[in-house]
Amino acid sequence: MSHLRLLVVFFFLSFTFFHSILSFAQNPPDINLQGQIPRVEFDYTRFDFGEIYRGQRITHIFKFQNTGNGVLVFSNIHAACGCINTKIYGDDGKTLKNLFKPNESGVVSVEFNSQDFSGSIIRTITLETNMGSSSPTVTLTLTANILQEITSNPALLYIGKITGENKKSYSITINLLARAKTPNKYEVKDYLLKEIANSKVADSNRDSILSNSDLLRIIAVESSVPYIKTKLVPTVTGQPPQIIVEFDEKNIPIGTINAKLKIWNNSTFYKNFEIPVIGESVGHVQMSAKYVEFGVVNSQKPSERVISFKSTDRNFAITGVKVDLKKLPELKNIKETELFDVRKDKSLHNQAASDGIVSSYVVKFKLSFPKKMASLSSDSSVPPGVNVSGFFVVKTNDPDYKEITVPFFGVLRKEP
Repeated sequence: MSHLRLLVVFFFLSFTFFHSILSFAQNPPDINLQGQIPRVEFDYTRFDFGEIYRGQRITHIFKFQNTGNGVLVFSNIHAACGCINTKIYGDDGKTLKNLFKPNESGVVSVEFNSQDFSGSIIRTITLETNMGSSSPTVTLTLTANILQEITSNPALLYIGKITGENKKSYSITINLLARAKTPNKYEVKDYLLKEIANSKVADSNRDSILSNSDLLRIIAVESSVPYIKTKLVPTVTGQPPQIIVEFDEKNIPIGTINAKLKIWNNSTFYKNFEIPVIGESVGHVQMSAKYVEFGVVNSQKPSERVISFKSTDRNFAITGVKVDLKKLPELKNIKETELFDVRKDKSLHNQAASDGIVSSYVVKFKLSFPKKMASLSSDSSVPPGVNVSGFFVVKTNDPDYKEITVPFFGVLRKEP
């Protein structure tokens, strides 16, 4: 047998072997015979952490035993939120496993991160098992009353829609309540030390942040994005700390704003206090739609769509529109001008509006069924529907918006 033939046989056998293993892993056979039924019994399925402080990460262990006569399999874990990290171990509490023979014991370790919560909370964890269709799941419940050492007003900074022309600043009040009561042995968590080390601002103030003996105070403030600038206002006796938030208008990317302000402080459990910042940067040129959907276009009914372009610049103008069509084989002999009719008109209402808009254009995009394609449609090789997609490139005289790309898509179909 030649070397080439041996090599082919080897790869075929290897593929068959590994494919069998993969199939077994994805579709494990029933490990219990008829009459062998697993049953899980927990010492309890509900636990109350009592009073804890926001920022604490605490763990609880739920103990269980397989009291049935079949092998117990935990197939999936569903937590109520990303604040819960769940793992299943053997009775040593160290070995990860999901199969338990009759009379074997194990534990479910649940870590709860309280960073995003305050007040009374209830969270659940659902465990999927092979105990049968009547009761295949087990629900574990955690409750707690979360106290706070530090709060902010607002708790979330919503800035709405902002443009590069409108300079805005926001003020946030930080309320320092009371330091948490700590156990005799308090250890700083590794995740916090790593976070401090990864921040130049925090690392330079490491000792002050980790101090739990001084009065509560704000030590430093930083933003998760470069275009948000923060400033801690000098504290006035008897007044809560104030933070000024400003935006670097020239460097804000267009789109959704989803950032965080990190308030480094010397509280016991929430030293990296966070304030979410959400909104949208629309720039000084705004569009009424981000794409054009023509739908189905046939030989009797074209499709027209309109997008308005508005600007805070009185001299704003659209100078042209280019069609960038994705050429499918069915469209190779069709020109863009046979498909599209694009017209632009300046709006007559260009006076200043309440949102600062002083100039606007309307662009009409029309897609028609080309006559050349109608003659080809009788050919059986031509599909009944042809997808049309690509981009309209809208050119303007604005140096920051020289070209605005607008995706489009539709379907050409001869018969209605």
